[in-house]
Amino acid sequence: MKELLAVGVLVVLLLSAFSTTCIFARTENIADDEMYAFHGSMDQFVSLMKEGLKVSLPGDPEAQCTKKTYMVPMRDGVRLATDVYLPLLHGSPHGSVLLQTPYGKNDIAVVGYLFAILGWPTVIQDMRGRGCSEGNNTVFRNSHTDGPDTLKWIANQSWSNGKVATVGPSALGICQYLMAGANPPELACQGIMVASPNIYKHAIYQGGEFKKELVEIWLKSQNALYVLPEIFANENYSLSFWTNVSLDDNWQDVNVPAIHMGGWYDAFLQGIVDGYDGYQHHSGAGALGKSKLVMGPWTHEGYITTKQGELTYPENSLCWFMVDVFLDMIKQYTMDETNAFDSWPTVSYYVMGDVSDIDAPGNEWRYANDWPIPATNASWYFHENGDLSKTLPENDVPITYAYDPTNPVPNLGGQNLNLQPGPHDQTSVESRDDVIVFTGPILTEPYEATGPIKAHLFVSSDCLDTDFTVKLTDVYPDGRSMVITDGILRMRNRNGPDHWVWMQPGEIYGIDINMLTTSYIWNTGHGIRVEVSSSNYPRFLANPNTPDPITKNTTYLVAHNTLYLDSNHPSCIILPEIAPGSPSTPPDKPSKPSGSKHIKINKSYSFTSAATDPDGDKVSLNFDWGDGTWSGWLGPYKSGETVKARHTWEEKGTYTVRAKAKDINGTQSEWSDPMVISMPKDRGMLGSMLLKLLERFPRLFPFLRNMLI
Repeated sequence: MKELLAVGVLVVLLLSAFSTTCIFARTENIADDEMYAFHGSMDQFVSLMKEGLKVSLPGDPEAQCTKKTYMVPMRDGVRLATDVYLPLLHGSPHGSVLLQTPYGKNDIAVVGYLFAILGWPTVIQDMRGRGCSEGNNTVFRNSHTDGPDTLKWIANQSWSNGKVATVGPSALGICQYLMAGANPPELACQGIMVASPNIYKHAIYQGGEFKKELVEIWLKSQNALYVLPEIFANENYSLSFWTNVSLDDNWQDVNVPAIHMGGWYDAFLQGIVDGYDGYQHHSGAGALGKSKLVMGPWTHEGYITTKQGELTYPENSLCWFMVDVFLDMIKQYTMDETNAFDSWPTVSYYVMGDVSDIDAPGNEWRYANDWPIPATNASWYFHENGDLSKTLPENDVPITYAYDPTNPVPNLGGQNLNLQPGPHDQTSVESRDDVIVFTGPILTEPYEATGPIKAHLFVSSDCLDTDFTVKLTDVYPDGRSMVITDGILRMRNRNGPDHWVWMQPGEIYGIDINMLTTSYIWNTGHGIRVEVSSSNYPRFLANPNTPDPITKNTTYLVAHNTLYLDSNHPSCIILPEIAPGSPSTPPDKPSKPSGSKHIKINKSYSFTSAATDPDGDKVSLNFDWGDGTWSGWLGPYKSGETVKARHTWEEKGTYTVRAKAKDINGTQSEWSDPMVISMPKDRGMLGSMLLKLLERFPRLFPFLRNMLI
């Protein structure tokens, strides 16, 4: 009956609207012509904005806004290609949005159109020496002047109210950090994603060692390998050279609020955390205490996908809410609107956990007033038999291994940019003779570490210089050893990044290796593992074990490196331990989920449930979709408050949806009664023929398609 009705409606509409068919067809062609070539982090950023701004881009976006290109002069006369997107009908001066990119302004034109359609004048600019801009590509060294010069130009336009917000990830975020250090009065606020306020420390040298894959591959993509000799000539950190690409010497000049968004598996993980800390605690009065930090389980390009490395996180790991936070911020600080920005949590961080167990703790968002959160530093000591425990070693024998720079340990995931990033299984390298493995006991209860992590090692070598690396993993019950975070130290820089001190062969040194920061819960039945070695290639340059600078080294040595484990030299990893919640009465069983009982594949549906807590605690809910995936913990919500979740099924079948609740202490309820959902019956030959006809006119009768799909 439904199919016959649809056919009748279609025939009537085709006859009465035949003259408009060409109009719709032409609109479709325009939409095809307006497709943009996205790649990498720009692709993810554009997708985030398209979804989060909740506005559809029309087939002809210039019917609703205007685009004009200017060549904007900088203080040295170099002109930068600048696209300005304006609402078609713009009245009084308005706050505006600026993006500066080295990847080509046309690649993110969609963002300009979307913001302009929403009423925001938007400026997208090719960086110096990139795209259509003039000058030489100086790789951020002019960002501290080009940014303020562009802001001043924007403020002088008739459509600008003099207040400019900036936004963007990666290189677009680095530009934001560096322009803020110049304290430009036109800058109102910033949305900084997966970036760094110190190029030396977070992008080029980590622990003194050269970040080979990140630097070389990215510079090659920018046709800027010519800056490598200059980078190598300044291996040691000095503000005389690096000050233009660092905020470490002028946090006090930063005077704007900002959102700092990063991922636990991002190459700039520590850059975002340090950026938040600098703005929040060491800045000028305009920025002090006004920043937000958001840290998810993401790689550099993974903030709108659940797949990270070799693991898939629940649906709650996505960051769509970030666009709402950004919109609240720019409305407040460029338009003086009173809104909810200040009520958003200061710190939102995702606690990672076992992704194979729906009942596992973790895989949820938590909130705090600052970062890092309070924790107890717990030392886990290395023992000669390969054990990892909180028990101090006694007379454990040191372990010596040979590190050959011509056969370095291959990189397997972690905080990479161009290599495969994210959590990857490390078992294939753990059997190497130059990798020392320490594994804790199988856990009988979950264990959480949230905050900065470091390794404290006692080491020696028979060379004047070498590297030491440390890796932290989660050993799953099936034997996989999934990397969480890692660190490296070039021994010549053990006393600081600004000078070299050689090792004396045979002398024992106590060293600290910064392993960045994370938030992770090892599940019951899992184990904590630490790996110690001397290379992680090609993420880092393989140290040749000689005292030569990078550019002057012509040979190599095989280093015999020793790790000490006795009571006077207790090598260990120090984890920021978080105590489990107090015992509590579990929440009541949630209500049976409600929502559509008949669904269609590849279409999103919403479902609701609620749970009360006997103690009146707030609760979080987790929806099991019956297809091997789940929502992850959503909340916390008030006791008894209705919780909504959305899901899309990708295969036909019958599914059972259920919900579980937990309180603020982590105590979980029973599963709710199940709700059974199913796909409709096959549409038959008539429906199939009708769909084929409608496929020729996809924009003409969308409501008919919805009747049949």
